[in-house]
Amino acid sequence: MARSSFFSRFSEWLREWDDSKTRQVLVVLLGVLAGLLLGMLVYTIAKYALDQMFPFPPGLYMIQGAEKEALLKTVAVQVFVSIPLTWAIGAFVGGYCAARIGGIGQFPAWISGILLTAYFWIDMLAMPSTVVLVVLCPVLVGLFAVLGGRFGMHVTAQRRLKAEA
Repeated sequence: MARSSFFSRFSEWLREWDDSKTRQVLVVLLGVLAGLLLGMLVYTIAKYALDQMFPFPPGLYMIQGAEKEALLKTVAVQVFVSIPLTWAIGAFVGGYCAARIGGIGQFPAWISGILLTAYFWIDMLAMPSTVVLVVLCPVLVGLFAVLGGRFGMHVTAQRRLKAEA
């Protein structure tokens, strides 16, 4: 038996539309948006706390070139270690929330991870960063969004099994 492609199954699914599909799409959309919002909230709170503990030197955003490089060397290493960690935690929480609310698999977590990556890249434009952060952070966001989605689906499946028992 030949396996059909994603696109053929998707177009077949779209051919006959009913109220249950509308509800399913709305629940998935709600899951993605809730995951995105929660991931952004977790990241923003963690970033604010880290900015209070390890502030960037004054004037860092206003200078360019060699002066900026010299000032970046005075920034605590914890800042450049904590930025990817806050991204990862935000993506994990967002992916978990999206998968739990969506309830249909990891797909909502993937979409929220993609949207969180876009948000984090936009945020990175406003703060000093290194090439390692620009490359590492999107990979971490994707990985932790998928892990959050897997964990969310694991919890959902366990609760369904307990409810059926």
